[in-house]
Amino acid sequence: MAETRARTAEQGRSAVMRRTPASAGNRTIDLAGAALVRARDAALARAFNTWVYGQTLLGPMPDHMVLYPSELRPGRTSQADALFQGRWFLPGGQVRAPGGSSPFAADPPSETWAEELHGFSWLRHFTTANETGTGDTARRYAQKLVADWISTEGNWHPIAWRPQVIGRRLMSWVANGALIIDGSELVYRSTLLRNMARQARHLARVAAIAPAGEPRITAAMGLAFSGLCLSEGHKRLAKGLKLLCRELDRQILPDGGHVSRNPSAQLSILLDLLSLRDALSARRIDVPKPVRDAIDRMTPMLRFFRHGDGKLALFNGSTEGPEGAIDAALERDDAKGRPFGFAPHSGYQRLAAGPVNLVADTGPPPPGAFSHEAHAGCLSFEMSAGRARMIVNCGATKVLGPDWEAASRATAAHSTLVLADTSSARMLKGKLSRRLLGPRVMEGPVEVESRRNENEAGVWLETAHDGYAGLFGLIHHRRLFLSATGEDLRGEDRLDTAAAPRRRMPWQSLFRHRMPQDPGFTIRFHIHPDARVSLAHDRTNVLVLLPNGDGWQFRARSGGGECEIAIEESVYLGSGDTTRRAEQIVVAGRVFRGEARVNWAWRRLSTRNAGHPKREDAEVPELPDLELPPGE
Repeated sequence: MAETRARTAEQGRSAVMRRTPASAGNRTIDLAGAALVRARDAALARAFNTWVYGQTLLGPMPDHMVLYPSELRPGRTSQADALFQGRWFLPGGQVRAPGGSSPFAADPPSETWAEELHGFSWLRHFTTANETGTGDTARRYAQKLVADWISTEGNWHPIAWRPQVIGRRLMSWVANGALIIDGSELVYRSTLLRNMARQARHLARVAAIAPAGEPRITAAMGLAFSGLCLSEGHKRLAKGLKLLCRELDRQILPDGGHVSRNPSAQLSILLDLLSLRDALSARRIDVPKPVRDAIDRMTPMLRFFRHGDGKLALFNGSTEGPEGAIDAALERDDAKGRPFGFAPHSGYQRLAAGPVNLVADTGPPPPGAFSHEAHAGCLSFEMSAGRARMIVNCGATKVLGPDWEAASRATAAHSTLVLADTSSARMLKGKLSRRLLGPRVMEGPVEVESRRNENEAGVWLETAHDGYAGLFGLIHHRRLFLSATGEDLRGEDRLDTAAAPRRRMPWQSLFRHRMPQDPGFTIRFHIHPDARVSLAHDRTNVLVLLPNGDGWQFRARSGGGECEIAIEESVYLGSGDTTRRAEQIVVAGRVFRGEARVNWAWRRLSTRNAGHPKREDAEVPELPDLELPPGE
């Protein structure tokens, strides 16, 4: 009897989650605080750019690098060739420096691009080119670039000497030490080591005031690596590890996700932590418990975000990830278990059955200070079948400029419902506000609910968010069901009148806002560019053919009848630095008397009949009744 009850509980496992964001704070207070921080930074920058301060950075010079840590971000020879030819296409923009001119003399298209350039993370491409090539062209060019930087920016630069930039540069220089030091002349080598010590001493003073989030972790990590790899840095190692452990406790959530909810940040931090752990072990230094705990929690979460093609899901500013980086991180995981089903603290759900993996965003935006790359994609989902992605979000880009970046953050760039062409979260737009606070999320869903139930039939997921309650007085509900075979995905998107619309104060911008009556909406399913999309002549169903030959049929209905479906252009930014033309399936409708409902279904067709959608019409399942079984 006890065994029967245990089995029933396992088959009918359910979970109810209600996520509310951390306080976004008062905008006036945030602006005042940011203005004070900016004034402080400006005053410090003037002080740091003086001869007197420069004298305080003098000290013992390291005579060698004790260790070259492993670089877990794979390099690409093709990228090294592009940089050698002067095509400096980095996150934040594109710059051409022809004729062997120094990229450090070019006008940066953005601060992001300048930080990437001065961070030297691109050195790994030259290391790969040097290891795979027959000559030493890559080595000589890399050493020339390092020497150029020391001669032009080695004493002070307002961007290059930011804490997070110094941290990334020191990590890149020690990880690629064999490239930039081995075989070099004595004068160059001494100058390099002396400058690295100078940077490290400055970083020890300012790492704790780096911007909140991943930048502060990067600064702490760079300080720890400088103490670990330079021959005179044991005090900096202790200080860097102390700061790093403090930030890991603040930023890594109990389920292993990062507070920014960005899978790319998750991967980047984990790669650095793994490299630090290996380097500490190589030096026979105990790895701090917070570092070990963070790695143990973050690695399963990385598996959670991984699609069937081995790359990352596209949520909240994430890209697919550098080629080979995810494998490099997971190869160091001793557990190698299957991903878990839901991440309650990070606000994500994962549905897996048969060949299908589906990841859904069921959380509110991250706290304001950590939301500079967050998207308005609440309740969006991505789905892959085998190694082929099918339903995707558009992704994110920092290379193509601010207009592209803003468009990729909008709700319309995600596979979810969009009400009246309005995003479910709003980012700062004012010039002064953005200058002081950055492009953070200032308003969005306050309450996001998700309820999950599993049994032998499949997995049910019921979610809702109130991101449209303030503007339209409506709540978006989304229900999903994935069958146990993974061949049947059913969904329902519903809009209901909010029980208690948010009250606005007289000084708030929406105080006099009048809610529109019966707004229109669209439900968007962005399709990966490798898939082929065909719309039936009667516009009632769509066939999607994947590269592996499998076909999936989509149908939708509203109320008692079929919905008219359209195919529109889309764009895919999964790589982060290029655009690919894609298509999206769009189901349109209109709210009637404060409510609307659309049911839809995806069904996997046999490979043999995937090219003949008309022959499959009779076998399309009835659109689902998604009543959830009672929870525990």
